[in-house]
Amino acid sequence: MKSFTDSIAWQKAMELNVAVDIALEGSRNFGFRDQLFRACLSICNNIAEGHEMPSTKHQVHYLWIAKGSCNEVCSMLLLAKHRGYFTPEQIRAMLNLQDEIGRLLRTYIKNKAGKWGTFPGGMTLLLIGAKLTNPFIISA
Repeated sequence: MKSFTDSIAWQKAMELNVAVDIALEGSRNFGFRDQLFRACLSICNNIAEGHEMPSTKHQVHYLWIAKGSCNEVCSMLLLAKHRGYFTPEQIRAMLNLQDEIGRLLRTYIKNKAGKWGTFPGGMTLLLIGAKLTNPFIISA
């Protein structure tokens, strides 16, 4: 990928941002509105931030943050569903996008980090193991 904008996960996250922004239009629950919008934006921004990081460890770290934000969005959308904040069609569309983004991020993490990227903290364990065998490794 030349740019983070080539990432399908980033493109889908932008779609989700637009859908959320439209759904939140006119919402008077300012705390909920702000948190949901910022969580959606965090997905895009962390994919972008991690794109040109100098090491795989750093790139995977940002992808995990994006994945966490994706889970936060899911939780908030489920609350919105229970509270009736959005139409069933809006909820369905946003949850589908959120699920697709989450699966894409998992795939990116797995492909980038190999078996160490399949669980949170795996890259840290890999680095600790490397430091134990080579005391000259400097971590960031």
